[in-house]
Amino acid sequence: MLFDWDDNDIDDDLKKSEGSIGAKIRRYREARGLTQKEVGLRCGFSYSSSDVRIGQYETNKRAARLKVLRDICEALEINEGALMDGDMFYINNMYHALFDIEDFHGLHPIKKGDTYYLAFSGNTLDGHTVSRQEYVSFLKDWYEIREKCSPLHTDTPEQIEEKLKTYTLWRAEYPNNVIQAAKDRRDDIRRMSILQAELDELNARVKSDGELSKIDAALENVLPEVRKTYIPITKESDFIYIVKEMITAGIHAEKYFPSDVFDSGSRFWHILSIKTKELLDDKKKLEAFSRLVCAVDTIQSFGIQVERCITSRKEELFITYKCPNVQKGYFHNLYDYWDKMMDVITGKGVLNEKGRQFMENEFHKMITGEKDVFYSVE
Repeated sequence: MLFDWDDNDIDDDLKKSEGSIGAKIRRYREARGLTQKEVGLRCGFSYSSSDVRIGQYETNKRAARLKVLRDICEALEINEGALMDGDMFYINNMYHALFDIEDFHGLHPIKKGDTYYLAFSGNTLDGHTVSRQEYVSFLKDWYEIREKCSPLHTDTPEQIEEKLKTYTLWRAEYPNNVIQAAKDRRDDIRRMSILQAELDELNARVKSDGELSKIDAALENVLPEVRKTYIPITKESDFIYIVKEMITAGIHAEKYFPSDVFDSGSRFWHILSIKTKELLDDKKKLEAFSRLVCAVDTIQSFGIQVERCITSRKEELFITYKCPNVQKGYFHNLYDYWDKMMDVITGKGVLNEKGRQFMENEFHKMITGEKDVFYSVE
């Protein structure tokens, strides 16, 4: 608790207590490696009196008002809660602090075997119900930093002192430090994603012409034979089955890239992307892909503007098919039932042939009938 004491009201025990606010200010200041004058100047005190003021607060000769305590916390870069609590140096104070935690945060004793422990759960005075998991992340953070900073028998005195300083400051900064660390991780991940997308865009731009030329050259050897047996498609379900057969043949295909950078203004609808390396390294896969090429040619003959380009994801190249956003309705079932199609291909959750056939039949119902889209000349 905070009081606006006069100097004469502060007894000697309080002045000496290591649990007092003054002692905590000193401990955190020393852990930061700051002088009293440096802290005082950060708080806005005059140059001549800054060290004296902080010295008075540290020895409890003068009690800091609430605003000054907040200024000191900011100067020391610690959470306000690190100073604005009771003096836990005396055991009776500790008992009653635990009772307060019980009232407002559900702390209570439990017995396991012959030993007693503290746990968080139950109802609080303000009507809140504390779950057993509510404070798990806090306890995990606390445990991990305590383990990390525990002295080892091989540590030098300097290493032990540095660990103690790290532990002291971690507690003083909590939870600000954990929140900031999580934010930094999210920012780093987001930044990595942006950089990867930029790298992928550059990779695709540099290699696009050469990769398409290699694919076209490879198709020249297999496409004529495939065209002899290819039956022109008339509806989207036909196209979906060709995609399904291609993936069943082992070709890696994706319905979209979450981090696509091309046509980010959504002028185009991403139909699917196929990893190019697999096509160039395997003749059977190239033949399966050739049927897709024939299907795309048929779709284009109906006036649907399917285009192809090279895209990159994590530096792997894909041949991507897209159409104007206004024509995406011709491929919506492929998008909507892609995951179901993949389940059928992999036999997800199926234990026998009867189950697989049931999945096949259900998938067929989904993409045919009234939901099917017929291609026609515009």
